[in-house]
Amino acid sequence: MDINALDVLCCKVTIGDADPGKPIEIKNPVEITEVEEIEIVDFYKELIGTAKVKFPKGTVFKSTIVGNITPEGKQATHVTTEIMQDGVVIEKRTTQSAVEETTFKVGQRINIKLGYNGILKNMFDGYITAYNSDSAFEIECENMAYKLKLKQAPKFETPKTGAKVNDVLGEKYGLLKDTGFRIHSDTKKFDIQIGKIKVTDNFTVADILSEWSRYKVYCFLKYDAGSPGEMPAIAVGRPYSSSRNRPVFPEDNPEPFKIYFNYHVASNNLKVLKTDPKFLAVTGKALGTDEKFFEATVRLNPEYDPSKADSKEFQVVNATQVSKKTHKKTGNTTAKGADTRTKVDLSTYTIVPYMSPNMKINSDKLVEETIEYFKNYNLNGITGSLTLFGDFGLPTAVQVELIDERNPSKNGIYIVEEVTTTFGTNGYRQKITIPARIRSKDTYNGSKQK
Repeated sequence: MDINALDVLCCKVTIGDADPGKPIEIKNPVEITEVEEIEIVDFYKELIGTAKVKFPKGTVFKSTIVGNITPEGKQATHVTTEIMQDGVVIEKRTTQSAVEETTFKVGQRINIKLGYNGILKNMFDGYITAYNSDSAFEIECENMAYKLKLKQAPKFETPKTGAKVNDVLGEKYGLLKDTGFRIHSDTKKFDIQIGKIKVTDNFTVADILSEWSRYKVYCFLKYDAGSPGEMPAIAVGRPYSSSRNRPVFPEDNPEPFKIYFNYHVASNNLKVLKTDPKFLAVTGKALGTDEKFFEATVRLNPEYDPSKADSKEFQVVNATQVSKKTHKKTGNTTAKGADTRTKVDLSTYTIVPYMSPNMKINSDKLVEETIEYFKNYNLNGITGSLTLFGDFGLPTAVQVELIDERNPSKNGIYIVEEVTTTFGTNGYRQKITIPARIRSKDTYNGSKQK
């Protein structure tokens, strides 16, 4: 008789002092392997990720004391000796104690590893930002980007033509200098341009990186492949709404994670959408030559007749009104759409956002890009969320391939936008949002077996 294996949840929470020289390391650590609940939120549109950990009363932690005296009340259960490089012999005493209100403090480092059957995956590195010891022991944390909130940004100004991410995060402007962070190796391969930047002494490094989200340039933390035990890197990406072909994100896995609905999915809150192209509108947005945003919405022309030479397939509506001075620089396509203050009611349309990756373009170019995006837009997508078991331990901004034999309309490659990881008495789950399908897959070679 075949007996199904029992998957046992396991975790390891390590808390201790930050090492100023190497922040990823934890000094004087305590280790906890029992928790009531853990929640980790990872979202590529926000630099600062968060975590909450709740411990039950009576939780026991293990710590290692270096020295030859055991502190009162902490009985050593295991004693070892170690010879240092200078020949000095030291004792290490492992003790076990119950968590109390003085165990943790704000500013300490924390690392969270989760998994099954003793196989753990690193899921969070950060700092304790709040601690509640009233009815239960609960700590709130922010990821390693917390350090960037405490680092003053250097003063610099880029040319009017704008700057590239590699220059700002690299040696040219030194935004990450002395922070312990570096730019992700995959991000270096992308030629991502941002607008003009002028930094005064009133900004932190975190302020600068978070501000880029206005331009649909998102900064988030991501571990660099092949660099275990190192600080996470600053990854930069553009979402689906800023690319006419596909998103631009660093990739760790060469192939998407295959999500089989009959195996990996705990609950399904997805809805399959089929949009009528006649009632689809795309709103394009760009940064003009006056360093202000302008926009234009494109929809199909209901009276389009391909047999007539002067018949246009698309209409431009609800464009941003521009000044005469700007109008001379940006062309007249957007201006024509803004001749009247009366706005077209698009409440019955499916409106899709598009952010131009090109800085300081004219309105003619914006409309051209928006129309191209319209033509390539995938009308059949999904909305909602998907809750998975903790098999993968997914971070944000990775690709997943959905495989549903019962409803193949969901099948395809998607970008994971947000991941909420929960671990505790209700199991190990990951709720993922996947709003953009990159491409479809026509065939699949069988289903996963276990």
